[in-house]
Amino acid sequence: MLLSISGSLWKHTKPNWITENWNFCRNISAFMMKEVAREMEIKEKEIDQYAGSSGEDSDDGSNLFKAVFKKYKKRKPPPDVSDVIDVKSSSLLQSKLVFSTDEITSETTSLAERLGLIAPSEWRVYWFPDRIGLYLLPSLLRKEKSTMWMKRAFKYAEPPNITNLTLHGKDVLTDPTLLTKGLRWTTLGVEYDWNSKEYPPNGRPVPEELYQLGNLISRSLKLGDMKPDATILNYYPPKSALSPHVDKSERSAAPLISMSLGQTAIYLSGTIDLSSEPPIPIWLRNGDFLIMHGDQRLVYHAIPCIGSIPKRRGNRGSMMDEDQEHFEPPRGNDDVDQSIIDYLNSSRVNFTIRQVNPN
Repeated sequence: MLLSISGSLWKHTKPNWITENWNFCRNISAFMMKEVAREMEIKEKEIDQYAGSSGEDSDDGSNLFKAVFKKYKKRKPPPDVSDVIDVKSSSLLQSKLVFSTDEITSETTSLAERLGLIAPSEWRVYWFPDRIGLYLLPSLLRKEKSTMWMKRAFKYAEPPNITNLTLHGKDVLTDPTLLTKGLRWTTLGVEYDWNSKEYPPNGRPVPEELYQLGNLISRSLKLGDMKPDATILNYYPPKSALSPHVDKSERSAAPLISMSLGQTAIYLSGTIDLSSEPPIPIWLRNGDFLIMHGDQRLVYHAIPCIGSIPKRRGNRGSMMDEDQEHFEPPRGNDDVDQSIIDYLNSSRVNFTIRQVNPN
């Protein structure tokens, strides 16, 4: 009798039990898939905070910038980079020494040395005749001073400065491994808001060395007495990119002054829209400075790739492995952590010094 009742109960409850468990497992699976998708979305935004902005994902065939960006971002097969402009050797640019002999003061020389720059007598500025306001100062930073600035780049990521990690309740002091695994950007001074795309009215002063660096470059190029009050650092791990965008939130007309550190990148410089003409591709290497001023201050620009591009068989236009920047610890300086050297040998950092508020 008991067996008969048990059998009857199992017969009637088994389908409900299986259905309920199946629905439970399906709900758990759906929740996990949503969480994975959300984490992937967050990761994508952190690797490229401009992804999906400015209409660069339009497929209407009119986005000339997008076509060039995709060309250089693609890794398999590697792109032909034979048309990427090498500033020092291209006939498309004009150049001149920044200073005449009688313009160089002992103060300028001393400041340049403290900032890790080459002697002012060696400064040479390059520009495109049809893009006045876009200036390049290649190899301005002495290579042996790269570790000094890389160390600062990691230091700047510490609280109270805001980083992409701050948004998730994390910081590099609590978990130092995030310096190389999760750090994507840091804001200093008047801190840019990535959600509103605006700056607050004011903020903390920028580090003195960044103020001096921006002011020195601006005055040397006769672009005005810049008073930097903000800096954004972008950290580029291998295979990362920065999508087409315009820096237009600053309230002053002061130049944007950018310093490259670490691995070589391809920089795309466009126009004030994404469809009128394709951008020009330029190599940016460790220690190079790029300045945007005047009409060039509001053009679209992007970084489609960093680091060495694998060699393409039968194509001399590809970037070879020997073009990869290589760094070693400075001689006689035991204060440089190996993680700094490793980061320079695999990744890239870009400092963009800005003046948000008018004088």
